[in-house]
Amino acid sequence: MVNKYTFNKQATSIDEQVDLLQKRGLIISTDEVDELKTWLSNVTYYKLSGYWFVFEEKHCGVAGRSSRFVPNTLWKKIKHTYIFDQKLRRLIWTGIEKIEISVKAHWSQYLGTAYGAHAHENPELFVSDVFNSSNDNPCMYDKLRSNYHRSNALYAKHYRDKYRNLDTPPIWVVSLIVSFGEVVNWIRFLAAAKDRNAIFKDFGFDERVMIPFLIHLNEVRNICAHNGRLWNRKIVKRFSPPKKIAQKFHYINISEDKTIPSAKLYNTIIMMDELLKTIDPNYPFLRFIRDLIKDNYLIDTNYMSFPSNWENLPPWNSLSPWRPRTNKNAKYQK
Repeated sequence: MVNKYTFNKQATSIDEQVDLLQKRGLIISTDEVDELKTWLSNVTYYKLSGYWFVFEEKHCGVAGRSSRFVPNTLWKKIKHTYIFDQKLRRLIWTGIEKIEISVKAHWSQYLGTAYGAHAHENPELFVSDVFNSSNDNPCMYDKLRSNYHRSNALYAKHYRDKYRNLDTPPIWVVSLIVSFGEVVNWIRFLAAAKDRNAIFKDFGFDERVMIPFLIHLNEVRNICAHNGRLWNRKIVKRFSPPKKIAQKFHYINISEDKTIPSAKLYNTIIMMDELLKTIDPNYPFLRFIRDLIKDNYLIDTNYMSFPSNWENLPPWNSLSPWRPRTNKNAKYQK
């Protein structure tokens, strides 16, 4: 059982936070103090702590496990890690956006052509939870109907104004209303496996691979949407790598028997790339990730579960050679 303590901490001023960091051993040069104050004012001490805690003695196996920083920990390295994470988040977000739009398109196209424009209103196609509400928990269909009638989007207003007999709009409009997490639920709650697999056919994986991965990816999406940290982040909802590419692309696992997939970002990146090769073959997602890491050489990729020799492994070793670019953040890497 975890011991719990009485909370008695008090808010501190920016000057007090700078003083505390210096007392804990963070190296801040004289000309960096004002910069650090600006960061603490606009990012917050607590958010930045997610990037510096790996440099604390208690997380580095140092005897005593104190909150002091390990020797020679520089503020500029923490800042650089934060900036790297911002750029990584933008790349991951762009890739997820492409996957989300494609999944919604395949869902609406398949159900619309197979079962009609309002296939999502047919209870026979779905498990009962989709249409059965309780007092405290509206069902998926009721949530959709409510969101449609409350939406200020032009396409929703168009259908409400033009058609009097619609409880909800046609499924191709519904695909614009539902969130990523909601469309994943609309797929996984289809009653027939043949329908679920038909939606995923073009992606090259069946529902056993796609549904857990999309649930995982929705969590990553929400982290990105709320400006959360991806570097050194453990994703709660994991997925098992598909067998046909797990060994080929060196997925990282935690347990010795390789039954528990890694909770960090490496597996996510590899699986995203597999889908993006089908969705947008000309989009160099993996090269963008590789170039970001190479251009930011201070970043420790172990914190994202990258193998030590990742550059020499497939699919990375098939990329065009990396060419150093003029790095606007070079001053952070000195």
